[in-house]
Amino acid sequence: MSKIVDLNAKREEERHRKKEEKFEALQQRFEKALPTEEKDPKKKLLDLFKKK
Repeated sequence: MSKIVDLNAKREEERHRKKEEKFEALQQRFEKALPTEEKDPKKKLLDLFKKK
C-alpha cells in the first residue's frame, strides 16, 4: 500500500514556518532598535506610537 502525500499541505506548512521566522527576525530588529523594559507586547506597541 502506498502513502499519499499532500504536497499543498506541506507547502503551506513551509510557508507558515518561513513567515514565523521572518516575524521573529523582524521582532528582534525592533527590540534592538528600541529597547524597552515593558514586557507586554501590546503596551510596547502603544509606547512606540505615543507622542512624546
